[in-house]
Amino acid sequence: MVLFKVIHDWNTRKNEKIPAHVQSSFLKRLSDLLREGYTFYEAVSMLIPFHVKNSDFVMNKITEVHKNGQSVTEVFKLLGFPNRLLLPINLATTHGRLQETLEMLSVQAAIFERAQKRMNSLLMYPVFLFIVIFVLFTIFKIYFMPNMESLMGSRDQSNSDGSIVWSNLLLSLPNYLLISMLVLALIIVVSRYYLMKKSVQIRLSIYEKIPVINSWNRLTLTRTFSREIGGLLESGMSLQQAFDAIIVQKEHKVLQFIATQMREKIVHGESFSKSVMLLDHFTEDFHHFVIHGENSGFLGRELTLYSEFLTERIEVKLTKVLNVIQPTLFLVIAVFIVGAYLAILLPIYDMINIV
Repeated sequence: MVLFKVIHDWNTRKNEKIPAHVQSSFLKRLSDLLREGYTFYEAVSMLIPFHVKNSDFVMNKITEVHKNGQSVTEVFKLLGFPNRLLLPINLATTHGRLQETLEMLSVQAAIFERAQKRMNSLLMYPVFLFIVIFVLFTIFKIYFMPNMESLMGSRDQSNSDGSIVWSNLLLSLPNYLLISMLVLALIIVVSRYYLMKKSVQIRLSIYEKIPVINSWNRLTLTRTFSREIGGLLESGMSLQQAFDAIIVQKEHKVLQFIATQMREKIVHGESFSKSVMLLDHFTEDFHHFVIHGENSGFLGRELTLYSEFLTERIEVKLTKVLNVIQPTLFLVIAVFIVGAYLAILLPIYDMINIV
């Protein structure tokens, strides 16, 4: 009964949220309606029935949020948007450029949706083949190997044992891979849980020691930081006010920590570009754009452009990773197939040698 209740509650919550694969289209349509002059509440009321299954219940909740005077961020949180999208929406309520922010987020969300769809399409066929191979190998171990052992029982025990051992080992390759993947998944889950319990400073120091994670973390963090600071500065805020706005938000703890560090350095007389270099949390070329923005007097616009450039770089990196995944999976499957042939042929060759 408990399991059915959990499944029912999960399904209910799912029907009250916008699915991840249509969030970009929702943001794009919402941005278009705001540009045309609709209020936020009017635009959301028009779009919810087309994107949420249990739309009446959700609209009642949104009406309560609207009547209580809560932020539009609460509406997006109610609709199931992730924190990486809630942060810029929250800051957009501060600098007043909600329509432009939603349009920009729709583009970024579309990039991740395309990557996820491509990932699913790339994995579908190899995973299906792996399941078929796993079933076939299991059948071989249950039916083929006992028969081969009985047929080879009359020959020299040492030679027959060697071929049978190798055949069993080769037929167990999918099992070893499956166990390795489960262990790896468990390590990732436990590590993530462990890291979430640590402070932001400790997490950043750990990320910096892992090459691939360090590079990706710097890239995404720099993109987020430059995008949010740039948007706040372009709205007319001072640098001090921009840092205060980021420190107040709760959606991105790492960004909050970095903004606090940078504000302290600026208060003690360091320039913005010098603070970027001293913290060493960003990409290598970030401080060059900051220096150019300070010298030109268009720091906010420079940072916004740099965030767009990093968005394109992230998309390129995702594409490269996806291009490697499918050939790697097919290579693994090819190894399994060769292993199956060898597992069958080794005992047969031993039997031929008897003749």
